[in-house]
Amino acid sequence: MYQSIQIAVGYSIFRLNDEGPIGVSKRNDGMISALLKRGDRFSAPFGGFVETKNVLGLKKVKLLDVKFLCSDREGVDVEYAIPREHYLVGGYIESRLCILLFDGKVKHYLRKDADQKDTNNVFGLF
Repeated sequence: MYQSIQIAVGYSIFRLNDEGPIGVSKRNDGMISALLKRGDRFSAPFGGFVETKNVLGLKKVKLLDVKFLCSDREGVDVEYAIPREHYLVGGYIESRLCILLFDGKVKHYLRKDADQKDTNNVFGLF
């Protein structure tokens, strides 16, 4: 089961668990970003993982910048990698942003404003 995450902030990768930031970096404040309706971002502390079956009445959010889900508390053992330009389905619970698990698995989807153009311009001849 997942216990911590790694997020990308700029060119840095920070590790978080439900207790807060892991490590001694001054820039790691333990916050995770969520996408609002008009494209703005909202930041709140990371609240961990929540196993859900019934999500009626739960404030669902799109969590951004999550790169890896880790199976240990220190955020070293990567168990699942989130593809580039994808967001995770999360929830806003008790003023914290949590990642929702559906039957032990996360749901992630491609962002609508994702850049679909690759820089690979080499074509096969055969």
